[in-house]
Order: sequence, then structure tokens, then C-alpha cells
Amino acid sequence: MSSQDTFNVAVTGNRPFLDYPVNTSQLVRDALPDAIDRPNKPIIRILKYDRDTIDTYADVRQVSREIWGGSSSFFRTPVHTDGSSSSGNGSSPGNDHVDIDLILHLGMVAFDYPQIFTFETIAHRDGYELPGDDGKPVDSEELKQLGLPDTLATAFDVEAAWLKVKEQFPDTPSSVSKNAGHYFCEFRLYSSLAEPLLDKALSKKRGRTVFQHLPERHLAEDIALATKITIAYITALADDPIANGDGNFNH
Repeated sequence: MSSQDTFNVAVTGNRPFLDYPVNTSQLVRDALPDAIDRPNKPIIRILKYDRDTIDTYADVRQVSREIWGGSSSFFRTPVHTDGSSSSGNGSSPGNDHVDIDLILHLGMVAFDYPQIFTFETIAHRDGYELPGDDGKPVDSEELKQLGLPDTLATAFDVEAAWLKVKEQFPDTPSSVSKNAGHYFCEFRLYSSLAEPLLDKALSKKRGRTVFQHLPERHLAEDIALATKITIAYITALADDPIANGDGNFNH
């Protein structure tokens, strides 16, 4: 864990894609607070990855490396309620490195999938049929040669976190999912779960990535609700034994 008094969560959002005019992951990321204060518990710092990710598989891998690399330059500088900003983005004074405890990738439900909040648990290495915006497919053979497994799962108890969310929002449709869509959303989850397997310095970060799908509804009240649900999910994950270094995860 980053320190005894902070829990650093990196959050990504994506620009509009295909024929969708907006991407709710972008809007919700931007609407999240910079910190969540909890009585007698570590402060949760939300570090917003400073650009909208693009739909190429090479960019997905770059994003994973940049976030786990921990340079504070990749994250937005928090803005206080009085409009001022500071460098308090989770890094230590005089140090531009941020120790990331969890990556939360946000994505928007697309195609014919149900328009509900879904909390993903697993991602696949192979089977991505659609190419990226650059026309290039996933290089599954390269991933195999790196020794990466065909599936990767988060270390967090997603179902337990979802149940806490459900308690707070019982009338909002949501579910735990094992099908992240076999497109960029799923590959983002796989990529960020894979990076700690490729770098011994990140071994303690294994399994510390989750993915949350958001409905495409984007009126102001929709984004407000989605933001509240995301805050509830992040807060529930921060109470997971894995988050506190008490759980065991071997992949």
C-alpha cells in the first residue's frame, strides 16, 4: 500500500468511439472528486489519468505502463474548491513518483449489451476480432511469447464490493460480470493486470486492477448517479483485504 494514510486509485476514461457522440467513462472520470475522506480510515486519493485513452491496442499497453510507472506527470493536478491547484496528487513532497494501489478503468456499455452498471472480474489475452483505429489487431502471439496466460483476473473481491454498492443503490440495475466484451474495455483490464507480471518491481501490484462498465445515458442526472456509484465502488474496494495488504493473491 502507498502509505498508512492514503490509498491511491488511478482512474482512466475514454474519448467517444465508433458512432457514439459521447463516452460516459470520460464524463464520470472528470466528475469524480480528487479525494474521498473516510473517518478513521486511509484517505482515498483519486488520480485521473491525464488524457483520454484511444482505441489502439498499442495505446492500451502504453497506458498500463505509464500508470504503473507512477510518474505524477501522467495525472491531473487536483483542483481545490476555491479553484486553486496543488501538486498533492499522491506523490511525496519533492518526489514526482506516485505509488498506485489500484487501477480503475472506466468504460461505456456499447453494442447490444444491457445498459446497466457492470463490474468486471476477468479478461482474456486472445479472441479480439476487431482491429484498433490504426487498423492493427491485438498481437496475441507477442503476448504469448511474453509468457502471459490466456486469462487474468482481478485480485479484489468484486462481488463483495458490488454487494456494498447494491445496498446503497438497490433500485439501480447492476451486476458482476465475467464478460467484458472482448473489445478495448476487456483488453484494458487484461493489459493492466498483465504489466505487474512482466516487471518484478511491480510484483506487489499483481491483481490490483478492476474495470467498471457504465451505461451510455449521459444527462446530468445520469452522470451524477454514475459518479456516486463509482465512488461507492471505489470505497468498497478500498476496504478489501487485498487493498490493505492482508489478503493473498497468487496468479
